[in-house]
Amino acid sequence: MYFLPVFYTVLQLFSLIAIGFFLKRFGGWEDNFFTSLSRFVVRIALPVYLFIKISSSDITAIARSPLFLLAAVIIIGIGLLVSIIIFSFIPLKSEEKRAGIAFSSFGNSAYFPLSVMEIFPITLPFISDLFGTSDPTLYVGVYILVFSPLLWSVGNFLMTGKGRRPGIKEIITPPFIGVILGFAALFTGFGTLAANQKLPFFHIISALRMIATLTLPLILLSLGAMIGNLHTTKEKPGKLFLIAGTTSFIRFLIMPALFYGSYFLFLKNMNLSPGQLWVLFLETHIPPASNLSVMAKSKGINEDTAAYTLLVTYSLYMLIFPFYLMLFLRLPGIIS
Repeated sequence: MYFLPVFYTVLQLFSLIAIGFFLKRFGGWEDNFFTSLSRFVVRIALPVYLFIKISSSDITAIARSPLFLLAAVIIIGIGLLVSIIIFSFIPLKSEEKRAGIAFSSFGNSAYFPLSVMEIFPITLPFISDLFGTSDPTLYVGVYILVFSPLLWSVGNFLMTGKGRRPGIKEIITPPFIGVILGFAALFTGFGTLAANQKLPFFHIISALRMIATLTLPLILLSLGAMIGNLHTTKEKPGKLFLIAGTTSFIRFLIMPALFYGSYFLFLKNMNLSPGQLWVLFLETHIPPASNLSVMAKSKGINEDTAAYTLLVTYSLYMLIFPFYLMLFLRLPGIIS
């Protein structure tokens, strides 16, 4: 019933990614343009988007948000455990195993869930009516408060083999600040002031909303450009395919199975809101974190693995996500 609208919506996501990819790979656009665009997205647009969405959330959603602190630890922890076990049986070099474990454990926990939540309601309005966008954005914000430090510490060690504590700039990032300011506005009742057209806050927030509307398309264009900038020498295609295939197996079969198993075992009976279930679903159905390739490139290690794995998994994601979303919508209790 919903397959074609779902597929067409996913096609919108990947069309934007494809535009960024082809502009970077074949369009002759300078690296400086995409670098500046990426900086604008991360430092300005995404923090503004998170602030606008979280500050306009239902304050009662805050009481439901701590679940996602725990969810981040559990989802990443299970991903690490499962991938360590599986990769221990695969004949690869230690640095290649570590990279595979990193890609299998850390998903793209901000860009894709946020993009799906914003773009899907355009072609499937009932998605917005059922799950909303502001509360789920708040839950994703809470999730990445745990995810980001783990990515830049554990994930960085796995990709580069160099353990270190994440720097303060890697924890207190602009999106992190956007989340915190959104919570502050929600707690202090700033939304009431911002709704008063007689005050300057209303017009400032209106301008920020315009920036927020551009955020998700720009994120997807930047992501496509980043993938378009990746290159692989293909000197060892067998190993690259093995790592990408194993990563896909874990991220697109094991992690979704974790969600569905948990749903029937206990999530269904936990009286969770539709928005909470929506975010848990999205966080267990995503490709690997794109920042892992940034880590690999910065240290000059596992670059081929990163390029090949991202190309394979992001392409595969477009094909399988519509089926998983259909399965999710058919779960008992999701649509009354």
